Amino acid sequence: MGGAMADEQQPADTDQGPQQEGRTMHIHAPRPLHGVRDFLLEIAVIVVGVLIALALEQTVQALSWRHKVAQADVRLRSEFKDDVSFAAQYAILTPCADAYLDRVQADLLARDSADMASLYALGPPFFGEPWKVLAWEGAVASQIGDHMPDRRYETYSEAFRGADLLRGFQFRFRDDYAAAMTGRFALAPDAKTQADELAAVDRLRQYIVVGRAIAANDLVRPGARVGIATDPEVVAVFRQYSAQCLALLGEPPSGGRGAADGPRAPTRPGRQVASPLHI
Repeated sequence: MGGAMADEQQPADTDQGPQQEGRTMHIHAPRPLHGVRDFLLEIAVIVVGVLIALALEQTVQALSWRHKVAQADVRLRSEFKDDVSFAAQYAILTPCADAYLDRVQADLLARDSADMASLYALGPPFFGEPWKVLAWEGAVASQIGDHMPDRRYETYSEAFRGADLLRGFQFRFRDDYAAAMTGRFALAPDAKTQADELAAVDRLRQYIVVGRAIAANDLVRPGARVGIATDPEVVAVFRQYSAQCLALLGEPPSGGRGAADGPRAPTRPGRQVASPLHI
């Protein structure tokens, strides 16, 4: 029994040290530097490692920005196409707008409210469009332009600046058109009211002329440089309305006719199309 107790009192093998099989720990002592050459070699290894890490990081960033620019470019071109299509109205509706405003001016001077009502039923000589600049504003906010070719960035900047200007012009068109067309109500003669209506026609004419220049120089021509074509369906609506307008009013002489010059066309409005908004 004493031998058994002696055996039980023998300590178990609790060797947890580095000599246990499969768990040996190897510690490498730093190698002492022997002169400047070894020191420079260590520095070179560190520098090369840092440069490799930076190069890999820049490569990842470049790939990420390339993807972001490609996505932004798709959205920008889509909105650019819409804006170029909307801008086409200025060239297409030029004869209609000139004849329309001449007719309004003549009607105001003659106090012909019935003809003014016919013109109002036809609709204004411009279209209210949802000019689009959201993609451009998002691209600027996200610094996409810093990673886009300069020429393409300048073209987009020029185009969306023009679209933003024309969006603001729409409100001026609306206000001046509404002021001019009060002549359709056959109100009692009032020299001041008539003067205000005629001034509104002049302002509207001037804004439309400036709008034509913006549309051509900031949208249509830049769009052609980067291969942005107009939407045929949108252009077809403008052409249809222009034909309807000219069927009613007739072609104006070159440069537009005066307020009361030339014979009047019939006052019966033609067939309506998807027409300008009464805005």
